[in-house]
Amino acid sequence: MHRAWGGDLIGMTAMPEAKLAREAELPYPLVALPSDYDCWRPDDRDLDKHELLKEIIGNLQEATRNAIALIQAAVGRIGEIAAEPSPAQSALEMAIWSDRSQIPAETKQRLGVLVEKYL
Repeated sequence: MHRAWGGDLIGMTAMPEAKLAREAELPYPLVALPSDYDCWRPDDRDLDKHELLKEIIGNLQEATRNAIALIQAAVGRIGEIAAEPSPAQSALEMAIWSDRSQIPAETKQRLGVLVEKYL
């Protein structure tokens, strides 16, 4: 199905976190570590399970090295990165279309920290 849609990679764990971070107006960088390519690669029927496991572990080790290098580069530039505002920090600015005077106090209280700067 994903291949038919033109997808190249399937991530199975990022969506709930990314959506919740956006709703909380938190910039959310994702570092993915692809390690197992069996979801799209045709099976090699001659490859035994131990060889497949070695390949997966090798992919994970390489991805981990890349992630560590990325994190080190980001940490080295943290002042520069933090100085740039992220569009995520105002993601809800246009989310409230209701007449704010009609929003009940208990709703404002319940949503509190998430939307108080827009109410």
